[in-house]
Amino acid sequence: MTPILFLAPFPGMADLATAIADKMGVRVIVEVTDDAHVKSVVKKYTDAEVIVSRGGVAEQVRSFDNVSVVEITMSVNDLLSVLSRLTGQGLRRIGIVSRANLFDGTMGDFCIADTEVYIRSCIDEQEIQQTVLQFFEQRVEAVIGCRMAYETAKECGLVAELLDSSAVSVKKAIEEAVRILKAKEREKLQAAQLMAIIDNIEEGVIAVTDDKKVSFYNTLAKRICTEQNKKLMFSHIAGLLNYRNQEKIVTIKGNSVLARVIPLEFNNKKRGDVITFQEVSSIQAFERKIRFSSYQKGLYAKRSFNDIIGQSAAMNQLITKAKNYANYNSNLLIYGETGTGKEVLAQSVHNHSKCHKGPFVSVNTASIPPSLLESELFGYAEGAFTGARKGGKQGLFELAHGGTIFLDEIGELTPEIQSRLLRVLQEKEIMRIGDDKIIPVDVRIISATNRDLFEQVKTGAFRQDLYYRIHVLGLRIPPLRERAEDIPLIFDYYVKKISAKEGKSVKISAGAMKVLTAYSWPGNIRQLRNIAEVVAYCGYELIEPEHIADVLLEQETRVENNKYITIPEGGSLKQMEAEIIKCLLAKNTSDEVCRQLGISRVTLWRKTKDLFQN
Repeated sequence: MTPILFLAPFPGMADLATAIADKMGVRVIVEVTDDAHVKSVVKKYTDAEVIVSRGGVAEQVRSFDNVSVVEITMSVNDLLSVLSRLTGQGLRRIGIVSRANLFDGTMGDFCIADTEVYIRSCIDEQEIQQTVLQFFEQRVEAVIGCRMAYETAKECGLVAELLDSSAVSVKKAIEEAVRILKAKEREKLQAAQLMAIIDNIEEGVIAVTDDKKVSFYNTLAKRICTEQNKKLMFSHIAGLLNYRNQEKIVTIKGNSVLARVIPLEFNNKKRGDVITFQEVSSIQAFERKIRFSSYQKGLYAKRSFNDIIGQSAAMNQLITKAKNYANYNSNLLIYGETGTGKEVLAQSVHNHSKCHKGPFVSVNTASIPPSLLESELFGYAEGAFTGARKGGKQGLFELAHGGTIFLDEIGELTPEIQSRLLRVLQEKEIMRIGDDKIIPVDVRIISATNRDLFEQVKTGAFRQDLYYRIHVLGLRIPPLRERAEDIPLIFDYYVKKISAKEGKSVKISAGAMKVLTAYSWPGNIRQLRNIAEVVAYCGYELIEPEHIADVLLEQETRVENNKYITIPEGGSLKQMEAEIIKCLLAKNTSDEVCRQLGISRVTLWRKTKDLFQN
């Protein structure tokens, strides 16, 4: 703690102050000085922030900058004690002379019993001397006063008493000095903390006064706006003040920055401006980090409306309707046959919505065993069950907070999960398994199904109240057979994309396109893409009608006989396995696929976890 400097006008007070400070356990430097030597004494102690004194010494200390002054006051008890002592000696004309600040400027003539008391407040030592001399001429018998009054009275042969401060007054002054010193230390700490924060944020900060002077700037602002080791001047940032209350990308010394000017108001009066800015390169790097983190977790939507291929009236109407629905947060149900591209549409709606900067969490409810689905959706607390992760686990609804959760194949949900999901939709809050805390979530729910949920409601397989909760808005994706004019565009896109990876150039004849258009495509876009992949790998430079017919005939025969599945050459064993599962799921329920492959639903879920995210 910075020491307190105590300036005593006479040795007796110095001794008293030293004794009191020692008893309080406070470090105080005590010096005896008069008005004439105050400056030289204070200069010796440049680290002193609080000075305790009284009278003329205190008045002079006030002229120093960055120093707090605590004045020792005179109590009535102190004065009455001295008066009582003098009247006891038979003295009846007593003068009191001091600096004005000892008695708050009190002056006047008073008669107390048979004693006349004259109180005079003076502005300097010269006036004190003159006042004492006047008392001498007026036959005043005794003088009570400060050091100068005391010495002058002695020289005149008058009875003199020092106007001393009691131990109580000195102690109160030292206590006030300690309080001020601690407050200053707190202010310094807070200022240092604030400066450390401002210097380490990713923004430049500059404060400008109304008279166009830079009063404050942080390290980043100095680095961007000035040369090395140069002071930041108003001329460096004058142009930025043209952009008050708006964000603007400007160039400062070759650096592109996003700047904003905020008018600074205090007591309803404008007191200058605060300029903040970020380097565009820093913003871009930060955005890349966020995107990379989201990509690692897979919590993003890759597709947009630009990725949807189709020029038919049905698709144009669907996209127009979907873009309109994207502007609202109501729950959305997307329904259509298998392979029509329901997740692509869901991702497009998310990327076109107000929450496009939030996460997009995709869940294929049919691929997760019912016993695990609840913990996946809602999370669990630590120790909720055997094998539970330490610290618990966030559910997919929590991960989707501020964004969209896509529940694919929602018609596969068990009644128990349907009940819990209904509560989430109603209350906008979840509770982890094994926990007792409610967690609010702000999530838009987009569901998808290839089943007739309304028929399931009639049979009791799907809750009616849940159906109307998820089907506030609805989008039906037409199958390929209802938009035949889009088939050539989609097929051409996939053939070119797949053949380009192999470094080939494949063309499609008009006749081949007619065959494709005439086909019913029960597997929709997924089946069309598979056919495109097959013909792209066949090695033909020009795809003719017979090539398409052969592939379709072969595929239909295998599907009809339920014995064959087309697997493209060149893939890994894992890719082949994924293709088999994909084809089986296109024709059968999850339970039937598990039966045919001889695996459990948990194993099926593990094998398809990545498959359904692509």
